[in-house]
Amino acid sequence: MIKLFIFGITGKIGKMILKLIKINKKFIIIGGVNKKNKIKFLKNYYDNFFKKNKNCVFIDFSDPFLIEKILFTSKKYKIPLIIGTTGYNINQLNIIKEYSKYFPIIISYNMSIGINILNFIMSNTNNFLYKYNYNCFIIDIHHNKKKDSPSGTAIMLSSKIKNLCILSVRIKNIIGNHIIYLISNYEIIKIEHFVINRKIFILGIFYSIFWILKKKIGCYSMYDVFFE
Repeated sequence: MIKLFIFGITGKIGKMILKLIKINKKFIIIGGVNKKNKIKFLKNYYDNFFKKNKNCVFIDFSDPFLIEKILFTSKKYKIPLIIGTTGYNINQLNIIKEYSKYFPIIISYNMSIGINILNFIMSNTNNFLYKYNYNCFIIDIHHNKKKDSPSGTAIMLSSKIKNLCILSVRIKNIIGNHIIYLISNYEIIKIEHFVINRKIFILGIFYSIFWILKKKIGCYSMYDVFFE
């Protein structure tokens, strides 16, 4: 049985993992960190706990503030880490990559299958868009409680496309909606991805758990999980 420890266990994704894990006998939740008990984690409160738990995976949907402590603990006990938290700065991303020399890490701004298929498509069309002089832009729509703007998903997609700008909109109750326009002088291509249920993110997490347990070291994305 695979043991999961969740950072951000009382957040939207954390709660959904708890709910769906009950019907999947291959996983068990052994603990987690939320806003109230994160100070305990920062003070090494859980160190003895991790010593006793093998075959464990960390899942992080918390706060960039915790990342260095999470990385330190993952390295100390050789626990694979799946990161879904967004809003990291360049320095933090470099630290994550440095730690991946010691244990496996998956970091992804979006764990849905559809977005990663879209990412795959854009990765393989960028040269043609440049060759045939297409301009591109993304409309990035999320709920109004989302902290980062543009979203990590929009940034991920934009990294595959040249001549691109992002328009971010925050609207109540929208989980995630990304619209890509590819525009030439003679035609417009429109590609849209719309999340209708957060369960799609949990499905991606389950795929990534099985995948990361086969790795010893390295920094990966969901692109690797789905298309390796």
